[in-house]
Amino acid sequence: KYLYFKETGTPIPSDKPIDGSHIDWIRMGTTVATNALLERKGERMALLINKGFKDLLFIGNQARPKIFDLEIITPEVLYEEVVEVDCRVIPALPGRCELQTRGDNIHHYKKWQPIRGTTQEDLLICKDLDSEQLKEDLIKLKSKGIESIAVVLAHSYTFQDHELQVGDIAKSLGFKHVSLSHQVMPMVRIVPRGFTACADAYLTPHIKKYVQGFASGFKDSLKGINVLFMQSDGGLTPMDV
Repeated sequence: KYLYFKETGTPIPSDKPIDGSHIDWIRMGTTVATNALLERKGERMALLINKGFKDLLFIGNQARPKIFDLEIITPEVLYEEVVEVDCRVIPALPGRCELQTRGDNIHHYKKWQPIRGTTQEDLLICKDLDSEQLKEDLIKLKSKGIESIAVVLAHSYTFQDHELQVGDIAKSLGFKHVSLSHQVMPMVRIVPRGFTACADAYLTPHIKKYVQGFASGFKDSLKGINVLFMQSDGGLTPMDV
């Protein structure tokens, strides 16, 4: 409002929105996401990951930059809760996968559904998504006040169906933000993909609130005005209110 008054000479009361008719564009840089991450003031969120992998992101890649330190301090995880999703997809590796050759698995192996991923890799669906159990788990999760989730399933970079199904169920139950790892970062390695999806679920709702608050200070919420935010790489991205 100070800049508007300085340029136009028209004072604006503190309780009135700014008239954007004199504004052609806005370029803005902010550290709101960085601050929220460093201060741990992002959105409360939960991690949804394959059954049996609940500790995967806590373990991480076990990198030790300071290998001779006697006291290892690991960063806190961003999620509050973990929901194990009962589904499983594995690469089809005939003769090379122990799951397919062990005697107690041969019967199940014959029932596994072969499928080809988007990267043209041959896969096997060992266990399809248990939708009813997932709904029960998500209802319990929502009752704890968590509205944002990150969905991180193995091999979703090439087989997205299960993550999409989980996302649809979560949205139907009223979760406000759903980060699917294959959409946030479609890469092979599940750990960095999972870290990125969690960061998205943790920070995006916080950023949206900030952007909406900024836009509410203008008449018509900045409609028709070209608003660009600076990114960490120095580029610009349009504001999506």
